[in-house]
Parts: sequence; structure tokens; C-alpha cells
Amino acid sequence: MPTPSDNDQAIRLAAFNALQALVEQHGEVLPWRLIHKGFTFRGEKHFFANKWRGIFWPRQMQETALSIKTTKPRGNRTARYDDSEVASDDAFLYHFQGEDVEGRDNKRLVRMQKADVPLIYFYAVAPGVYRPLWPVYISNVNLEKRSFHVMVDEPEKVNRFQPNTFTADAKLLSMERRYTTVQSKKRLHQAAFRQHVLKAYKCRCAVCAFPRKELLDGAHILPDRDERGHAEVPNGLALCRLHHGAFDTNLMGFRPDGVIELAPSLLATRDGPTLEHALKGFVGKTLQLPRAKELRPKKLYLEERYERFRKVS
Repeated sequence: MPTPSDNDQAIRLAAFNALQALVEQHGEVLPWRLIHKGFTFRGEKHFFANKWRGIFWPRQMQETALSIKTTKPRGNRTARYDDSEVASDDAFLYHFQGEDVEGRDNKRLVRMQKADVPLIYFYAVAPGVYRPLWPVYISNVNLEKRSFHVMVDEPEKVNRFQPNTFTADAKLLSMERRYTTVQSKKRLHQAAFRQHVLKAYKCRCAVCAFPRKELLDGAHILPDRDERGHAEVPNGLALCRLHHGAFDTNLMGFRPDGVIELAPSLLATRDGPTLEHALKGFVGKTLQLPRAKELRPKKLYLEERYERFRKVS
């Protein structure tokens, strides 16, 4: 079984560590401008990915790739490769670069699949905005569909670069990756929803207009488990962490006309300025909604959620 060079492995580990620091500083969703800055290793600048190519390795890597990337085109443009096609619930489908599996880009991924070597997946959640996933592994090569199956592993396992030996442990490893991939897809779903909702609300809380994106969420009106609870802007509100928490626990409710209410138990509570000004201070005021009508919450959703608030508060 082929193994990647020590040089490639060292660059890969440095990239993982640099990406971890980037996510800790800026959040789990990154704009391209931050990704494009790359990282420094052994006194040299390395890039994480290439704007134009999906399969990428820095010039310093000899045998394997460092990352793969999908795109979300702006406007009415279409993506060159449609990687939104689903391989399965527990794997991503990533198309060949070109048609030939023997092409130089594809050969590197085939080599990584055989050696069970990890890489980074920059998954686009909006044009120019990515949710990095790592470590990911090429789990299968599908010649018929000219694509790779990609699975996600837990981040704490990035130091485990030993080739996968096909023993009883391999079956357990596969099950772990399948589970992690399913969970990662759910988080990607939420990341994309948040991105679209915050854009519609111009990155301001619908209650208090708080403007820091790092502390804003895309709050569902109808929950995911509801069959109508789609991840679409009309089923969402941009809320800061305080008001999102109050909304989710039914301590804050929104009438169908957008007027803000609080649960009687919270209104009866006496405490400091946060309660008085950041919660009680908004009672009777109206939600600040997008100008575009098609982006505003569906009245039916607000009505149903408000009825739930009235029953439990």
C-alpha cells in the first residue's frame, strides 16, 4: 500500500493546525479572502486552496493533494461541476477534475484513497463563503459517475496518518466516519441557512439590531423536525444569542404582526439592567424585517409559533 512522503504529511499537518486557528478566530464559516491568505510553514507561504481549481496542492507537495473545493456561483451562473448531487446520506459526491481518472488531479486523490490519507474539504455555503471540513477521506472512486465519495472524520484524529489496515478495526473506522459525515451534513445545512438569513437581515438582530455577525444566529420559526421547517429565509429570523435563546425557550414570542412579547413569568421577574433593557425593553416593539417581502417570515409560520408560545409561556 503506497504511503505519502514525510514532506507531504508535514505540510498537511501544518495546514490543519493553521486552519484550526483560523476557524477559532473567525468562526466555522470563512470568506475566501481569509482562506486565500494561506499559511506559513518552514518560512514559506503555502496556500490552502486555489480559486479556480477544485483539487489543489501547494507546489511544495510532491505526491498528494491538500484540499478539494466546491463553489456556489453568483447570480444565474451555473457551477462547472455539480457537487450538490448526493452520493448517500453518509458520503459526499465529488466529481473528477475533467473526465479521466488518470488525469494528474484525479490521480492524486486516487493515491490518497489507496493510502487512506486525509485532506481538507472547502464546502461552499454561499458565493465566496466556505465551511471547511477536515479531516476528510476519499472512501471510494466511482468510475461510472466519474466521481469520488468523500467521508468526514473527527478533527481530533488528524494526527492519525497511519494507512488504514483492513482488519476488524477498519469496519469500526468506516462506521465512525459514516456517522461523522451525516452529522457534518446537518451542520452544513444549518451553516447555509444561517448565511442566507443573516444576509437577508443585513447582519442585524431582528429584535435589537445588534450588528456583530459572530454573535448572530439564523433562528428557525418552525423547527427542522417539522415537515414544513425548511431551511429557507421565510422560515428564519436573524437573532442575537440572547434573543435567540429567549425565543427558543418560549420566553420571548412574536405575534403574527411582528410585535414582540415576553412570557408572563419573565415579565414578573425582577433583576438587573440586562433583563430590564435587553428583554423587557423590547416588549410592544416590532421586529425589524427585510424590505423584500419574499424574504420576510411567512405569516402562517409566525401564527403557529405564536400559538405555541402562548400555550407554554
